[in-house]
Amino acid sequence: MAHTRGLFRVRLERTGEIRRGETVAGCELLDLTEKGVQFKTALPVEAGELLRLRFSLTDDCIITCTIQVARASTPYVGATIAAILPSCTSAVCAKPRTSSRS
Repeated sequence: MAHTRGLFRVRLERTGEIRRGETVAGCELLDLTEKGVQFKTALPVEAGELLRLRFSLTDDCIITCTIQVARASTPYVGATIAAILPSCTSAVCAKPRTSSRS
């Protein structure tokens, strides 16, 4: 029986930056799921590394997250999202409001 992917991939095509300590390198995001990301970068990385990823989801929504490299074959990298911090005013990034009923 063939393995099927349980998550939907969203093609992203955005530029961003990868940070390892004080080292910063550009990257090109390829796609995104709720649990991970695939991107290209010239920065050599290894499986298991924790890195900081920053990119614009929309003009007013910047995503900053900590990722853990799952696989790397320069220039391609696949990583899981360990922690995420949206910084924006867009409704895309806004937290859902809870309604209060009287």
